[in-house]
Amino acid sequence: MLKTRLIPCIITKNELVVQSFNFHRYLPIGNIRTAIEFFSNWDVDEIMIIDIDASKEGRSPNVKVVDLAVQDCFIPLTVGGGIKTIADIHSLLNAGADKVCLNRSAVENPAFVTESARLFGNQCITVSIDAIATEQGYKTWDYVNQRVMAETPAELARKMESYGAGEILLNSVDRDGSRLGYDVELLQSVTQELKIPVIACGGVGHFDHLSDGALKGGAQAVAAANIFQHTEHSTIAAKSHLLRSGVDVRLSSAVKYKDFEFDALGRPY
Repeated sequence: MLKTRLIPCIITKNELVVQSFNFHRYLPIGNIRTAIEFFSNWDVDEIMIIDIDASKEGRSPNVKVVDLAVQDCFIPLTVGGGIKTIADIHSLLNAGADKVCLNRSAVENPAFVTESARLFGNQCITVSIDAIATEQGYKTWDYVNQRVMAETPAELARKMESYGAGEILLNSVDRDGSRLGYDVELLQSVTQELKIPVIACGGVGHFDHLSDGALKGGAQAVAAANIFQHTEHSTIAAKSHLLRSGVDVRLSSAVKYKDFEFDALGRPY
């Protein structure tokens, strides 16, 4: 059985790392290369960089960012934002990315998912789905046009799986930046429908929330952004919490996970 992956998600806007709150408000917190260097040297399984400006501005992926990132990155790197063509994927992979994350282009042109998976392999293609709670239940959120779509996240995820996506990144708009934890019900509604892995994202405010995503939500990978920026030894603490909760994670021989103690807020001391 595959181990649960821990993935820091680096959200970028105007080439700066930002904290995101409900996909609406953003707080600049640093530069991309510094963030990459930090995560790459600590205990994570993958790094994800998402450029939230690219699709809104109608531009291609920022390959320059990947060129800089890979200088300090020694673990798998997934890149998303502005990917519309096979040439875009080629440019990102040639720059050093290991996988790509599609969002708007996958919804508008499902054949692009199929062609991308055929050329680069299913394992290379992640599709990101943004979900929002409505009076009619969970729906897919169109970030670029700021509107609710008719499809549920589960319906869209099933389609993307059939088109060839290798995994789904499931973002909760409502929980984004809230520190309330993953929307477990949302996760369950999608993970129960798929055979491919689902990455949980949105809302982590305590490292125990990561365990909830895996054990209760059924996610095969847990991602977070904001919490990793403000907690000392954050990635190691995250793995320690997952381990203590019974989640099967990859462990580093250089880290003594059981030596970590935590305060009431889950912060290591």
